[in-house]
Amino acid sequence: MVDFTLDPHQQDIVDQARAAAKRILAPRAAEHDRTGEFPAANFTDLEETGLLGLLIPSEHGGLGADMVGYALAIAELAEACGSTALVLAMHCGATRLLSAAGDETSREVLTGVLTRGELISWGFSEPGTGGNILNPRLRAVPHEGGFGLSGTKAFCTGAGHVDHYLVNTNSGEPDFRRAQSMFLLPADTPGLTVKETWDAMGMRANSANTVLLDCSVPDRLCVGGPGGGMPLLGHALPALVLGLAAASLGVARAAYGFATTHVGARVHADTGANLAAYQGVRFQVAEMTTTVHAAHLALLHAAATAEADPMEALPAMNMAKYLCNTAAIAVADTAMQVTGGQGFLRSNPMERHYRDARAGAVMGANLGALRDLIGKAALGMDIRST
Repeated sequence: MVDFTLDPHQQDIVDQARAAAKRILAPRAAEHDRTGEFPAANFTDLEETGLLGLLIPSEHGGLGADMVGYALAIAELAEACGSTALVLAMHCGATRLLSAAGDETSREVLTGVLTRGELISWGFSEPGTGGNILNPRLRAVPHEGGFGLSGTKAFCTGAGHVDHYLVNTNSGEPDFRRAQSMFLLPADTPGLTVKETWDAMGMRANSANTVLLDCSVPDRLCVGGPGGGMPLLGHALPALVLGLAAASLGVARAAYGFATTHVGARVHADTGANLAAYQGVRFQVAEMTTTVHAAHLALLHAAATAEADPMEALPAMNMAKYLCNTAAIAVADTAMQVTGGQGFLRSNPMERHYRDARAGAVMGANLGALRDLIGKAALGMDIRST
């Protein structure tokens, strides 16, 4: 028998996220979307709730969420503000990696997260490689006492507004498992420049800008040591993939909520009947309901699998991201049809949900890449094969 009941700690995490979403994020979401400004005040307030330490172990002062509690918390936040949820998800993935690394530099940064509300951004995507984070072009050239980094990272969530950047490099080592090194760069590192390129259709406030690197960094900023990136990435990958999936699920739920509220309140002027009286409308509501439910179950399954056996979880996580991404698009499209002109107005949140729903399709592994990865896994192929 499958038991979907959350344990007390998981439920507490979800309740905290839901309360923060309602009190902090929801009242500001429309304005952040309108201006495209980074939601700095949200993170100042989220620091007080402890949610910046969502994936930092409790013995280190964090909330110590497992993957199920984490994924459901991100979905709660995304239902209120997708941009804030995405920034937090990427930040949490970084904190999980640093918690696993356990070196002095990582511990110092995690202390800054918990005591000063510091934020971390990922620098993994690159121009021309997109979401293929397993084969970066950025090289780390060793020199006496450190490394030289020269290259470009694209779509770095929160870039220009965070305190640290976690970037991956490729040593050129033929052994795939030893090719990557991770670097944790303070935002004020000489030679690190943020180019403001983010002016997007949806998720407008997540400031996924470009980071230009032409810098020399000391050895201590190489997290896990040279060639130690892949083992650490295994700790972070579940948080990243599940975070992206959960953000899409939250957007889908937001669109669904607006549509069902509209159906319950709207009365047809000619007949005096509520929209719920029409079978065609109920059919559309049924489609949205089952789509959201299926995506939710896929996320739960992937999160539980990632917690129990991270090495075997990637197929489930890829399927969850695919289902949550496509659910957001499908539900937002149907919700826009159900709500008609009201949904189309900028004065209502539906059009924001409609735009935000598209983001998941291009963030991380895009929908085409996910389909290929899922197909390869189903056929027993190496997911790195061409």
